Amino acid sequence: MRKIFAAVFTVSLFACTDSGTKTASATTENVGIKANVPANTYGFTPTYSASFVMDSAKNTETVLALWKEWKDGDLSQSRSHFADTVAFFMADGTSMSGPTDSLLKGMQNYRSSFKNMEASVDAIFATKSTDKDENWVAVWGVEMPTDMKGKKDTVSLQETWRFNKAGKVDLMFQATRKGMIPPPTTK
Repeated sequence: MRKIFAAVFTVSLFACTDSGTKTASATTENVGIKANVPANTYGFTPTYSASFVMDSAKNTETVLALWKEWKDGDLSQSRSHFADTVAFFMADGTSMSGPTDSLLKGMQNYRSSFKNMEASVDAIFATKSTDKDENWVAVWGVEMPTDMKGKKDTVSLQETWRFNKAGKVDLMFQATRKGMIPPPTTK
């Protein structure tokens, strides 16, 4: 439960609703970019969607605010970013869902068990599943907690946050890797 709030979750957002060979496209009013569905799914039948477009940066600001509140150790402002109920699927295999107020109280208690928390963001982007009409934010970063005895740790994170129609977080998936993974460079 160490990574209750500040970690990365991954949901395979690369799925397709049709395993045939046709292509489809859709647009989002936010950015007007066409979504490309793979022409060939190579025998995979995706269970969610592969029809995604880039979305407005508004939701990325929410996720960054949540990361900052976690880093600073005060989750009192976080409530306004969440739906009334929320589900978290953590990297260690634990999951929790229920009333946001109860979950935030537990998360605050857990966060308060650390002396310090540093965090950095390598990449963040908003996307929309056009066939499901759902908004998501993916964030890659690093969490560097210090426990009360002064022991430091470094964890690379990937999180995927889903937003409901009211623009509130209602679901988060997380994946982690011990140690810091430097962002790739291109030449």
